[in-house]
This record gives sequence, C-alpha cells and structure tokens, in this order.
Amino acid sequence: MYLQNILLGRCVWVDPTASVNNVDLGDEVVIGKKCTVFGSENHLLQIGRNTKIGIMTILNGYSAPLSIGSYCSIGPHCHFLVDSGPTASPRLLKKYPISASAIHIGDHCHIGASCMIIAGSRVGEGAVIEPNSFVNGEVEAYSVYGGSPARLIRKIHSSD
Repeated sequence: MYLQNILLGRCVWVDPTASVNNVDLGDEVVIGKKCTVFGSENHLLQIGRNTKIGIMTILNGYSAPLSIGSYCSIGPHCHFLVDSGPTASPRLLKKYPISASAIHIGDHCHIGASCMIIAGSRVGEGAVIEPNSFVNGEVEAYSVYGGSPARLIRKIHSSD
C-alpha cells in the first residue's frame, strides 16, 4: 500500500493493496482492493463521507480537481480521468497537447461497474450511471444514464 499526503475522516478503510495519495477522504469512506486513487499537491482529490470505491478502480485527479460527493457507490473497474493526450510521443504531443479539466460527482450517485468518466464531466446529485458507460459531459441530477457515450435513459422521480 502506498499512502502519502492524505487527510482522513473517521472510520476510513483503505485496502492494503490500494495506492492512495494527495486525497481528502471523508468519514467512513471505503477504498477497495487494487484501487489507484490520486490527486496532486495543488488540488487534493476529494471523496465525501460514506462513499464506497469498488475494486481495481482508478481515480486520476492529478492534473485537475476530481471530487466525488457523499453517499456514492463507485463500481469495480471504473476509470475517472481528468486528463488525456499522448504522453509517449513528442511529435503527437505537439499536435494533440494533453488537456485537463475537472470532474465532479454529486452526492448520492451510483456509478456502475466498468464505467469511464472523462475530463470535464459533471454528474448531478442522485444520478445513476449504468455499467460499461462512457461519460463525457453533463449528467442531469436524479436521472439514469447509460451507453457509450452515456445518454439519458429516464428521470428518477421521488416515487422511484
């Protein structure tokens, strides 16, 4: 387990196989097996209270802020990437520079297994993202999205 520059709430559990640094973890956060969770010294990755992160999930908040609200569940094998671009080729990097933008996940959200959330995405409070979805923009609060790219499937009403 790799741990550095971490603010911990009460009763936080991080699996010993996880790599975690530059984060602010709220009370009762759970980080599953083999997760990679990191921000930077300039902006700590923030996870709200009672949020659960599934096994083998990657939360990359290095180049821009990444925040996940309280009472969220993130399924296994998800990827949250605040930046993208070619990192190995100087020629490609000139033509396609690395771009970075914040990701924000509201409170009470559920992100299904194997989802990818990319730079600039915002997921509104109470939203559900179906498994294997690709989110590349705005997800309305209290709604279900799915697919690649993720699209609105239905609104969630108070009676649901």
